[in-house]
Amino acid sequence: MKTIFSFMFATMLFFALQSNASAQQYFTYDGDTFSVLLKANSANTQVMEVSFSDKGEWHKFNIIDFQDLESTGEGGFLYTVKDGKGDKYHVDYYRSQDYIIVYSNDYETQWTLYRR
Repeated sequence: MKTIFSFMFATMLFFALQSNASAQQYFTYDGDTFSVLLKANSANTQVMEVSFSDKGEWHKFNIIDFQDLESTGEGGFLYTVKDGKGDKYHVDYYRSQDYIIVYSNDYETQWTLYRR
């Protein structure tokens, strides 16, 4: 009886966890001095997480603003992110392109990074 109950509990737990799991897509973009990792939802319609690399380590940046640019001629999304020091950057993400553009907060410096 105890074995049957344990099996039923494990089966229910398995299905409960499966229904709450959501698929995600990961995209890595490399530049000359750093890389960016974007975690998007399964439909690739929203970036859920942005991480920047520094000396071989990934650092998660907080997404603080989002602009949907899909209806414009270029399409895509513009994310404003902030690092642990409080510095802000803008990530211009094009879903159908193999690159992103990262801008400094004042837009005076930009980096183009290409998808791996």
